[in-house]
Amino acid sequence: MSGALIGMFTGLGIVLITRVLAQPKSSMADSIARYVGAGTTQQRNLTYELIQRVQRLFTSRQWAPWESDFQISRKLRQLDTTMSLGAVRRKQVIAAAISLLIALLWVILRLASDKPLSTMIALLICVSAFTYGGWYVKWSLESKTSQRISAIEAQLPAVLDLLAFAISAGEPALLAIRRVTETCSGPLTRELKKVLNSIDSGESLARSLNNLSADLDSQALSRAFHALTLALERGTPLAQVLRAQAADARAQQARLLLVLAGRKETAMMLPVVFLILPMIVAVALYPGIVALQVL
Repeated sequence: MSGALIGMFTGLGIVLITRVLAQPKSSMADSIARYVGAGTTQQRNLTYELIQRVQRLFTSRQWAPWESDFQISRKLRQLDTTMSLGAVRRKQVIAAAISLLIALLWVILRLASDKPLSTMIALLICVSAFTYGGWYVKWSLESKTSQRISAIEAQLPAVLDLLAFAISAGEPALLAIRRVTETCSGPLTRELKKVLNSIDSGESLARSLNNLSADLDSQALSRAFHALTLALERGTPLAQVLRAQAADARAQQARLLLVLAGRKETAMMLPVVFLILPMIVAVALYPGIVALQVL
């Protein structure tokens, strides 16, 4: 039973790797068939159906461990990368297949050493390894996205102050944003350049800022842009609004630093309690133990 299980998962891993690495390019007819209502010309075999079922299981549910296409696409937009959704899915499948092969290798080595291993435990290990491989790629993407959003929020107060200075000098809001993007660098200024490109394409400033805040999904950025759009609609002095939002953003950053400091303080207690304190106790007690042994 264990041998059949190992053979099945080994074949599945090899099929997944070869299917992803040697995936043929679709023809022009297959590309436009979905838009004209025609059926695809690709033949659906057993491997194709298996891959589609695995994809629906891991990516098409609300609790999907590899997340849905919409969530992955949103993270790619927040990360501002050239990587496509298909590239992320291929990385997930390759990582899952490699993890599965490593788990199978461990099971084979354990069985070869004549150590008992139940079929359910072997199946659970293989399924967990396959799921973890794709989840790790998703977690890595989330980590990079969070770092970029944090960098944008950290740059927000300085950018708002510069906009306030430019508007106080007499420039309109659009020219002030353009001047800031030309003189500064960073992730937030790159996003503002996209706003300017949208405005040049015919969108309004308020709509472009709202779209940017919705794409990045940052509370500090959404609050600042919402206040800016309200000031533009109601004729409120922009310089005062921008300075107030910059102060709020700095206060938010200070609160985040306090929370991070509290977490780091708790983490720093672990080496003190489990490493430094036992060494101090050992150094203090060692001379007494040696003297008792001599006596």
